[in-house]
Amino acid sequence: MIRKTLLLGLLTLLCLAVAAPALVGLYLEREFAHVVARLERPGVTRVTHARFERGWLSSTANVRIELAAPLCQAPPCAGTTLRTRIHHGPLPFDAPLAQGDGFEPSLGVGVTDIDLASLWPTRVFEPALAPLRLVTRVGFDAVARSRLRLDGRTLDISRDRLLAHIETAPIEARAQIPLAGGPIALEANAPEFSIVGAEGGQLAWHDLEARLDASGSGSVRARSLSLADGLGQALLLQTLAWQWQSLPGASGRVSARLDGRIARAVLDNQEYGPLQFEAQVADLDVHAGQALFNQVGRLRDIETGELDEAARAELYSQTLPAMLAGGPRIDIPRLRLTTPQGDVRLRLRIQAPERMRRARLLADVVSQLDVDFETRVPAGLARDLAVQVMQSSGRSPHTIEQADIDRALAELVQQHLIEAVDDGSAYRLRLTIEGGRLTLNGRNQIGWKAMIDQFEAARERL
Repeated sequence: MIRKTLLLGLLTLLCLAVAAPALVGLYLEREFAHVVARLERPGVTRVTHARFERGWLSSTANVRIELAAPLCQAPPCAGTTLRTRIHHGPLPFDAPLAQGDGFEPSLGVGVTDIDLASLWPTRVFEPALAPLRLVTRVGFDAVARSRLRLDGRTLDISRDRLLAHIETAPIEARAQIPLAGGPIALEANAPEFSIVGAEGGQLAWHDLEARLDASGSGSVRARSLSLADGLGQALLLQTLAWQWQSLPGASGRVSARLDGRIARAVLDNQEYGPLQFEAQVADLDVHAGQALFNQVGRLRDIETGELDEAARAELYSQTLPAMLAGGPRIDIPRLRLTTPQGDVRLRLRIQAPERMRRARLLADVVSQLDVDFETRVPAGLARDLAVQVMQSSGRSPHTIEQADIDRALAELVQQHLIEAVDDGSAYRLRLTIEGGRLTLNGRNQIGWKAMIDQFEAARERL
């Protein structure tokens, strides 16, 4: 009797072992459509091909993702093809193991080859870019855990001629993705990267780390980041640390706190820093914010640079009011930047109403908000700005005297457009809007047009 029971138990286990991979294949095929849907981002990416071929012990999935309009206006659009071999669980014996990992039962293990070359369809890479390999393990908790490693490499980019040279150390990344939906957790480490253009442009960073946890909070840190345009303009940032914390809020709306610091910045041989920044947003509509981003990209014609009046009218009458509806709040309690002339300080608070009235102009939108804005700039920087305004009006820098700059700033103070503070060592501008009443530097204003006319008249006199 005991022997028959053991034999029956072994046969049952054998049947389960044989049937389980097929059941896992059915489950993964059903979830494939959900995964593909999450790759679609209107205005950002679109899936042009998706195919799942289910087998008994393993399956294959092929997905093609490309940039969508307005990011891509005409083919060929940048994109990539993901080719995945899925080894079915619960005992995926033939699945690859990373060094240091042991055998682990799971629903399946996917090995994805990502075509990097098609991300830049008009570029030639030497040596040719090998596919990037991503290994994903799907646990019994229905969470996919992915990891990838990009080996360090050196390569050239060309298109009829050499365009740039790239050098990178190994890059590692991990992701945690709930198959049934929910927040994604990411982490990436890229210790060394540089791309140098044939005409002198450059982008490089050292010790870059990025984190995004399942709560929506994350951070970006880097020891240094440098940019150059090849025309003599260069920027170096050192010791960057930016982090954000997701706060409780309504569904479909963003509430978060942001803190940032840059220890030192060098721009055109001028040294700045540190920069300290704090901000908090509450109940900001996610979809309206994305629509605003897309709308701004259509404001000017790509070829001519001319302003699209229809797009601007839509921005003021529809996009901005939609984003500000529902009473969102934006608060920047501190922005402080140390410059060679002194400290620049700024604070801003914006409270939107629950319901926005119809708007036609930007002033119609802004006048419905409660705003408290204040900025302080050192006198040396204010003088530099005055000179730039004079030059933009057509004046030659050789004709601008120190007396001209003093007279221009004194006139702005006399017109109450700015305030002299700290015994003249700095200038301040304060703007408040409360219940539709506009106040500039403590003085009531008749309306937006009158205030703008004052600034425009002052600019013309400069």
